[in-house]
Amino acid sequence: MIPSARTDTEKGTASPLIEHIEAPPLALSLHWNDGLISAIDIMWSASVKESPTLSREGSLLKEALLRYVAGEVPLWPHLPLDFSALTPFQRAVLDALALVRHGTLTTYGELAATVGSPGGAQAVGGVMGRNPFPLLYPCHRVVGSNGALTGFSATGGLEMKAFLLKHEGGAELLKKKEPPIRQPSLFDYITKT
Repeated sequence: MIPSARTDTEKGTASPLIEHIEAPPLALSLHWNDGLISAIDIMWSASVKESPTLSREGSLLKEALLRYVAGEVPLWPHLPLDFSALTPFQRAVLDALALVRHGTLTTYGELAATVGSPGGAQAVGGVMGRNPFPLLYPCHRVVGSNGALTGFSATGGLEMKAFLLKHEGGAELLKKKEPPIRQPSLFDYITKT
């Protein structure tokens, strides 16, 4: 059964239901609203207690998270995710992000170019900062153009991002990430003469 919402009997209004799953050292919180998952939060398992009863989707996601933590391919389940609050650009960025494979990295600029917005690295960074489904849409695999770890909006911040990358083998890639070769601009040519 897909949870939808619980009714606040005092106010007569529906509020989102939050379902927690654990796979130490990680945990996920699924925010349900009207039968759809509107957000998934990732956090350290020590900060949350698993829900006593999991929905079918929560159970499937827990199995995948356990595989992920064990170092296996997680095979994330198909979930009823609510993308209705996203703009077409945000959705395109998340769709492109979903193609960034386990153990690999991309940069904000590379992701921007992939969705047809060269020079849109900051806009992509904004999408990453508002990613409603981290881990499933792996924003932790996106780094700065020089390979630096930049922001991570999930609980745990950069410490969590570094953990996820190390767990996936991506931390080694950070050491190997070459800064992009800067092409000379017209200004460079003018100032040399």
